[in-house]
Amino acid sequence: MTLSRPRVPLGLPITAIVLFVLGLLTGPLIQANATEQQLAANVLLNAIPFILISVSIILVFVTLIWAIASSLNDNISRRIYRPIELALIAGIVLGVAGMFQPWLHILFRGGFYLLLFSTLGFILWSHVRPSTAHRQRPLGSLDISDYQGGADSVREAQ
Repeated sequence: MTLSRPRVPLGLPITAIVLFVLGLLTGPLIQANATEQQLAANVLLNAIPFILISVSIILVFVTLIWAIASSLNDNISRRIYRPIELALIAGIVLGVAGMFQPWLHILFRGGFYLLLFSTLGFILWSHVRPSTAHRQRPLGSLDISDYQGGADSVREAQ
């Protein structure tokens, strides 16, 4: 029996590309066809390109998570997995501390980027399953006749 790795569904990256292109095209199209009064009165009209591009970025990230998790699941030992997880958590904590300190603007900016990339890394890393030392083997098939008379056999053993 050969184990095959699950393939990334092609619909995710294709949809992401289509939404990204639509987001890029609708911005100038809306600006050219809508009046200033329409744009001021209808906020969703201005938000359409932003929403399309944001959804496409999320779909690309989901595709990245799927591809990395499917290739790393059960291939990373717990000794490697845990320190990387702790480093990402430490990056999140340091990023928050950098953002909330009031003294240096450069620490605020660095804290923001550290928090952003540590959070994205943690989301990705949390979808990876580390290998276990003792893998459980499949139980196989069971039949009800294996359990019939179970109470009688327990009484006979006593």
